Amino acid sequence: MTRNPGFASFGIVAALSLLLPAGLSAQQPAAEEGRGRFAAIDLFVDSGKTPLAAYQVEFMATNGVVQIAGIEGGEAAAFKEPPAYDPKAMQRDRVVLAGFSTSKDAALPSGIVRIATVHIRVSGDRAPGFELRLHAAADSTGRRIAAKATYAERERP
Repeated sequence: MTRNPGFASFGIVAALSLLLPAGLSAQQPAAEEGRGRFAAIDLFVDSGKTPLAAYQVEFMATNGVVQIAGIEGGEAAAFKEPPAYDPKAMQRDRVVLAGFSTSKDAALPSGIVRIATVHIRVSGDRAPGFELRLHAAADSTGRRIAAKATYAERERP
């Protein structure tokens, strides 16, 4: 008896499809998902002349067309690792980030420092809106310092 290899392959695919949860399917091409794009938002803290050892900021989208997709660390060696954050909160459009370094003042950055980058997915044609709040900034002794937080969307290539 000869076997039809096409029938056997069909049987395996059919059996596997029964094992997959309902609603699970292959990823659809971007054109079928609707309009959207990915962007990177750089977050900065300006500590002036004081070396920055710690910070806590809150980043949020203000108009509901943004989903946070990922977070990476900053530019300075002291904040190279991704900051601490709540992954469940990140799944929405708001996240609180915190970073600190135990380095000596000579190894800490000062002035305008990129502390993190937030990667987002923007849905639809509407321009996203953002808000960034600085909750705390401190020097190497743990004293609160005057600082300012800003953000900027990276230029697309």
